[in-house]
Amino acid sequence: MGAEDGSQQTVRLFIAEDHVAIREVLAAYLAHVPKIHVIGQATDGLTALTACLELKPDVVLLDIDMPGLNGVSVARKLTAEIPSTQILFFTSHYDTATVRQAIEAGARGIIEKTGPVEALVKAIEAVSEGRSYFGAKITEVLQRSMLEPNSSGVSDSLTSREREILQLVAEGYSNKELCSRLGISLRTVENHRHNLMRKLGAHNSADLTREAFRMGMIRSATDPVQTEGEKPLGDSA
Repeated sequence: MGAEDGSQQTVRLFIAEDHVAIREVLAAYLAHVPKIHVIGQATDGLTALTACLELKPDVVLLDIDMPGLNGVSVARKLTAEIPSTQILFFTSHYDTATVRQAIEAGARGIIEKTGPVEALVKAIEAVSEGRSYFGAKITEVLQRSMLEPNSSGVSDSLTSREREILQLVAEGYSNKELCSRLGISLRTVENHRHNLMRKLGAHNSADLTREAFRMGMIRSATDPVQTEGEKPLGDSA
């Protein structure tokens, strides 16, 4: 953590949330919390990853469901590159598979968007000190998952790059657009798509989109690519 003076340490926080209204309300509220300093914000996973690698925040408040690169993929990369940065997921997804993936990606804490804002502050402070923090609904999921067999299934066999491509295909990107966005060749993209179809038992892009939806990578199986300005302010994940 950084320090503004000799007596008070400040948590340098980065907020990655694709809904404008939610992100701005959070930033405005947290600006009045003495020990928390918001050093940056992002509306998509790729922007969040790039900014965090440069800024190296103490804590990243990370939405799981984001365009471009979802929160789980961002967390995996940040955990590998800057392990001193703590990951706190802020989400509306409570299914067992998603919670397991978030923890495996390096999450120090997970808190639901429907929880009280006071709990969010406690969660940020806890993970900044290296402690775990899970919201009430997340705790219920974790307790239930202990009694269930591991059902993560074939999704665990996907590489980080395959997950990136799966999400972008589901968001409507063409092979050529994937080449440009990811900086890889067309042959490499085609190979990844072939491997995805083989692993997921898919036959076309529609099948891949349905699998991405099932895995919590997109909000609906027909979601188009959207920009920040196109999102309704009152929408929530």
